Amino acid sequence: MIDYLQVQRLALKNNVSPEIIEKDYFIELALFYFSKYSSLCENLVFRGGTALKKVYFPEYRFSEDLDFVIDSKKEINAYQEIIIQILKKISSDYPIKIDKRSIFERDRLQLFIIYDIIPDIRGIKELKVDILQDYYIPKHERKGLLFSYPEFKNKNSILKTYTLESVVCDKIGRILDVDNEPRDLYDLWYLLKLNLDINVTRKEFKNKYGYEIIIPNLLREIVKDDYRQNWRNRLIYQMFDLPDFDMVIKDLIKLVKEKFEEFI
Repeated sequence: MIDYLQVQRLALKNNVSPEIIEKDYFIELALFYFSKYSSLCENLVFRGGTALKKVYFPEYRFSEDLDFVIDSKKEINAYQEIIIQILKKISSDYPIKIDKRSIFERDRLQLFIIYDIIPDIRGIKELKVDILQDYYIPKHERKGLLFSYPEFKNKNSILKTYTLESVVCDKIGRILDVDNEPRDLYDLWYLLKLNLDINVTRKEFKNKYGYEIIIPNLLREIVKDDYRQNWRNRLIYQMFDLPDFDMVIKDLIKLVKEKFEEFI
């Protein structure tokens, strides 16, 4: 298990707080155990910013939550009991204090896992596991997890995960839904610089939301002032070197116009 000295060293190396490293370690620990339970790895589909870091880009920004989606035909309540059993298993294998609370909505389960790996590190130590039940799940594949911590490496841990085109679809949907979360802009900017199949993204978006991506609406949302106001506060703790907001927005507008030129 990671110790305080290792956490401090990694925090200094990545220019983030020790709390971020402690949470990142717990995220990998949870994912490692999730991948060992067939009832989870065969049914949950991993998505969001944490999927980008733990499946595609190990040096990507640090993230806050674990986001999954399941088919609407699956019974969502059962997953709470499975995760509770996993947390008990972690507590028996590691000297980690773990507690939890949960919130049920009609089509969503949110588990808030309270953990304490390094007691000397103060702060809010809570990981949200969000499981959304949906009638349509965008394109996904079985992908190996790219762990950063030595004890989890080379374990051949696999989870069903959104393709990058599906992540772009998800990010555009969130931006158009007026979530005003700066990390969605950052992720979209990062992903659109890659050589992705935009036609796949468009198809998945229409299948999921029932209409085409309206590019003028997307461009209008991107430049909202809420993003500027929250850019630094929300992202400065998640990466080594936060890019300038104005540079990102200028580049993102250009990328959207280039990638979706024929659909504007």
